[in-house]
Amino acid sequence: MKRLFPLAGLAVLIASAGAAALESSPPAHPPVGAADASYTYTVGPFVAEYEAPAPGSYTLPVIGRVEDHPLLDSAGGSTTLAALKRDRLAVIAFVYTTCAEATGCPLAEAIMQRLDRRLADDAGLARRVRLLTISFDPTRDTPARMATIRDAFGPHTDWAFLTTASETDLAPILTDFGQPVAKLTYEDGTWTGLYRHVLKVFLLDEQNRVRNIYSTGLMNPDLVMNDLRTLAVEPRE
Repeated sequence: MKRLFPLAGLAVLIASAGAAALESSPPAHPPVGAADASYTYTVGPFVAEYEAPAPGSYTLPVIGRVEDHPLLDSAGGSTTLAALKRDRLAVIAFVYTTCAEATGCPLAEAIMQRLDRRLADDAGLARRVRLLTISFDPTRDTPARMATIRDAFGPHTDWAFLTTASETDLAPILTDFGQPVAKLTYEDGTWTGLYRHVLKVFLLDEQNRVRNIYSTGLMNPDLVMNDLRTLAVEPRE
């Protein structure tokens, strides 16, 4: 049985899965320090300190709508967002798998894993929901790499780990979702290997409309599950 990972352990797991591939090319610069990490992430532990409202006791506004986009699955096959999602609800997290900051991408993936386990206990809802993890680091996060990460999490539901064929394919996806991402560089312009990004997880309804966006202050699996249940009973247009 796959276990749920604590955030600190999850950060180590995700970062170490690809460490061997990076060791063969030692960096020309000193390691990135805490000051650089704080530039990229919200530093410090996070614990949700609110109770999620009851499912169906509220409505979720339409924030926007996303289009279809090409993706690569963890087997290397070409697919699209529409083909993966079909007419289901979806929770989508944008990450890069070498992120080792516990309050960065590992936090998003820890929440996704908890959603996966909770959905597994609700077969009716699970059939209506697709979990999607999409990398914004296509150079390092190859399909093989995403397959390794998928195996580490051991999904219990329909949780896909995806990447893109190139940064050219990636750019319109990030623009469509409003997910800002930028490479963090040294003074000479050399990439540090880190990304500056806002931590976001997106909730989509059956019509590919964005109905909620979760960041650090709202990253609560109870809230996401209640939002999913609220959309599941919402009359279809």
